[in-house]
Amino acid sequence: MMSIKQKKIKRQKGQHLIEYAIVAAIISSAVIAMGTYVYRSVQATQQMIQNEFTAE
Repeated sequence: MMSIKQKKIKRQKGQHLIEYAIVAAIISSAVIAMGTYVYRSVQATQQMIQNEFTAE
């Protein structure tokens, strides 16, 4: 039979795991959202360069 202290430690480990999972999910969703804006920025830069070369 587990003591109260062992139950508390096991519960805290589970809580820490959930907290890490939440933080990882937030960070990954932020990176994915930023990826869209970075992609658009790169496309705009390429378009600007292409326009400069075709204007001459």
